[in-house]
Order: sequence, then structure tokens, then C-alpha cells
Amino acid sequence: MLRWTVVFSDPQHMLEVANAAEEDLSFREAMKDIMGVDDTLEINVGSPDHDLLAELLKSHIARNATKIGDEVQDELFTSLENVLGNESDEWTSIPALGTVNRIMVQTWQRFFVGYPLCRNSEWCSLVAKIYKDVAISGVIRRLVPSWTFPFFVRMASSLEANVDRATMLLGPTVEACMSEVDEYSVPNQQKMDFLARLVRRSAGEDGLLRNLTTRLLGFTIAVSSTPSNTFTHALYHLATNPEVVQALRDEVDPIVQRDGWNIQSVAKMSKIDSFLRESARINGVSSLGFFRQAMRDFSLSDGTFLPKDCIVAVSLPPFHRDSTTYEAPDEFRPFRFSDNPEHIMTTITPQWLFFGYGKHLCPGRFLLTYQLKVMFAYMISTYDIRFGDEWSSRPPNFIFGEGIVPNLSARVSYRRRQPINDTH
Repeated sequence: MLRWTVVFSDPQHMLEVANAAEEDLSFREAMKDIMGVDDTLEINVGSPDHDLLAELLKSHIARNATKIGDEVQDELFTSLENVLGNESDEWTSIPALGTVNRIMVQTWQRFFVGYPLCRNSEWCSLVAKIYKDVAISGVIRRLVPSWTFPFFVRMASSLEANVDRATMLLGPTVEACMSEVDEYSVPNQQKMDFLARLVRRSAGEDGLLRNLTTRLLGFTIAVSSTPSNTFTHALYHLATNPEVVQALRDEVDPIVQRDGWNIQSVAKMSKIDSFLRESARINGVSSLGFFRQAMRDFSLSDGTFLPKDCIVAVSLPPFHRDSTTYEAPDEFRPFRFSDNPEHIMTTITPQWLFFGYGKHLCPGRFLLTYQLKVMFAYMISTYDIRFGDEWSSRPPNFIFGEGIVPNLSARVSYRRRQPINDTH
């Protein structure tokens, strides 16, 4: 359904929108309308357990941060080795965004469904296909009348067949979660229990296998696009600015040699953090944030009237490119934040809104940032990276609506890290 969207671009309105009560300006209802995942996957939004996944995400990460970090790191290194390898001294060209998506899918599936399903190539391929199907469906929702939406989705994608197959693959893992003995444990490690907690807390129809599958897939899709796009944005900046690589290696190498790869060592990588934050500041993944739906006629403190059912949003570039906050705000400066420990990626301020602000801060921001930093630091320490001859500058982003996606066709080349004097 087409609706009016009211967009704010000033700090006062941002703060009011961010902290408004759910019964006045609803984040949940806006996300249903904007993303369309619930409609596309036919998820029962009226279920009392509909918000269970978000609640579990918050509590699971809070209780098991170190363990989860170790598991995600292990899966990330495994995925990087499987996808990229590290033996060749020759340059190899890869589609940047597609390759990053593939790595991210496997890494996040370790968190959501655990081992060994996360390493099942068919499962990971299905998750990627379903993500693509949902993305296509999101475009269709904006272009056709709502009553024709199901017809066009069936015509444009294989969503139903893919979800059916994913349900079959997930079945044995769900059965294992229900049993007392976990036959899928990694040797000498305790299985991650996010899926087990979801299974045990789902009731009624929500406990049925297909409903569990669609809810899990929907949540995975909702959270997985941000790390893939954010990392690829940074990768493009890295390939465009090879002169900063040595400074990054000078930071990463001694830390890893002394402390290894872990949450504590990665937290010391201030230049890596600054590079990622600056890339996210310049690009972002959306020009709008803080989506809310007015649940009733509502007025802000200055009298601004928001009619019931309108969508409310905040424009992010005025905050992230504010010249009173950032010197030369339109310029990419990779180490802009490296000397200020208060300006790390996960810091929340009214001038840094990448993870939101107020009541609906991203619950997975610490895990996501850790994953991004580990992957970025590992690639810098292990590979040489460059663009081919087809790009003399950073490839332009793809803009669709408010979405900001890294260039879809750009390729990067990589090889095993060479001595400093070998640059050809």
C-alpha cells in the first residue's frame, strides 16, 4: 500500500522519533511495510511469538558474547579459506559483492543454525537464493498493486520451492535441538544454542517446522544485508587506496603475533575500526533510517502533525556529513577516528547513527562490528587486493530508493600477500 513518508533531517526531530513509544510510532509495523519480509515469506505477524527472535538475539548475545565471537571467528576463517584459499601468488579476479555475500552467509549461519548445517553448501546456497528472492519481491511490492503481489512473486522467483527445500534441510537439526543428546556438537566444543532456544520457546503453530524455517530465514535476511554491504563498501575503498595498506598491516601484524585472534586483540585495532567506520559514514547502507509508522494521529513537541498510518523516517547524510562535526565531511579519511577511542564503530552518539539511536538500537552491533573487523584485518594481513584495469577510481554505488548498495558488477583481484617491494 502506498503511504506518505515524512522525512526529518534535524537532531531534535531525530531524538523524538528515536525515543517515541511503540504505541505512537511503531518500529515493528514500519519494518513490516518497508522490508516486506513477513508478507513475502508468509510469516504470521499476529503470532504472540513474532518478536521472539529479536528478544532471543539480544539475550543470547548478552549471555554468550565471548563464545559467540569465537564461533563466528572460526566460521569466518573457514569460509574465507574455502572461498578464497591462500596458496596462489597469482592475481585472481572475483565478483566483490557476490563473494562477500557468500562468506557472510556461511558465517552468520553458524550463529543461527549451528554446525554442521552452516557448512552445508546446499543450505547456504538456498539462504542466498531466498535472500535474492525476497529482495526481488521487495522491488515488486513497490511497483504493483498489493492484490497482484503474490502472482508476480510466483512469476519472478522460485521462492516457494526454495523454502520447501530449506525446510527439509533444517528438519534434522530441529529434531536434534528437541532431543536430550546433541549429536551435532563440534568435537570438544559446546553447540551454539540459538536455534535450540528458539525451538524450545516456540509454541503452537509457530513450533511447526515450516513456520520455524520461514521465521528463521526472515530474521536472517533482515540482519544479513548490512554486514555484506558494509564490508564491500570498505573493500572498494581499500582497493582504491592501496597506500594505506601498510599502515593497517603495521597495526594488525604485531597485535596478532602477540595476542592472536580474539575479541580482546581485535578491540586494539583502532585503525581497522576507523577505516570501517569512515567507510560506513561516507556510504552507509541506506540514506534513511529510524523508520516508524504512526499508529494514531500524533503530534511532535513543535506541533508537527503525523497522520495515522504515515511512515516516518530520518535522513542520515545530514548527520554523517555535517561540517560542524566532521572536517571535510565529503572526503574519505580512513584514519579520521583512529586517535579517538570515544569514536569507535559501536559508539552511539547523535552524530553517528549507523546502528540507530534510542529505543531500537541494533542488538547485534557488537557481534557485527567484531565480524567486520576480523574479516577486514584478516584479509589485509593475508592478501594483496586491487581493482583491475576497468576501474581507475572507486566504483559508484547502486542507489534504489533509499538503499545504498555497493556496485553490483565491480570485481576485485586478490593474491597471497607478497613482500613489500613486489607491487606488480
